[in-house]
Amino acid sequence: MKSYPMGEETILVKFRFDDESEPKVGRFTYEQYDNLRSLPVVVECKIISEGKPTLSESDMETINKKISEACGSDKGHTSRLSK
Repeated sequence: MKSYPMGEETILVKFRFDDESEPKVGRFTYEQYDNLRSLPVVVECKIISEGKPTLSESDMETINKKISEACGSDKGHTSRLSK
């Protein structure tokens, strides 16, 4: 299991992208979950209490990297307000 910085607990999340028919389940930090559910291509995203992750460690790393890139490159109204 992937280790997270101290204090960052993980939660089990069930999510589905708009081009997929079956949801996936993975462990995310709350910040990662929050970023995932804000993406426009995510049509289902919720915290669940039971279930097993369906994603491999490699899949999780890929998804986390893509979430970071998508959320990091779009600061939206926050960056405009800071100007």
